[in-house]
Amino acid sequence: MLSFNSNYEVGVFKRLNENNELVMDVGSEEYTFTLNDGEMDDLEQHLLNQENLLIPFHKKTKELILNTEPNYDEEEMEELMNISKGAGDHGED
Repeated sequence: MLSFNSNYEVGVFKRLNENNELVMDVGSEEYTFTLNDGEMDDLEQHLLNQENLLIPFHKKTKELILNTEPNYDEEEMEELMNISKGAGDHGED
């Protein structure tokens, strides 16, 4: 878990511009970050995981702190496991 101190801010996703530019609002300021393809994938995963538009970042280094760990719903995973077991019972893989 990320511990916040004075080096960190939380921005609000505003938009993606051409050329992979992320625009965020932080208080009354607007920040623009140019992201590479890997960072774009990480941003997408972060926004899906968080289910909101908040993006923490380090103020001095301008590094985005993105949650890129897969976010699995326990009920959904259990259902998929049961379906998989059922397919095995019928000789399907």
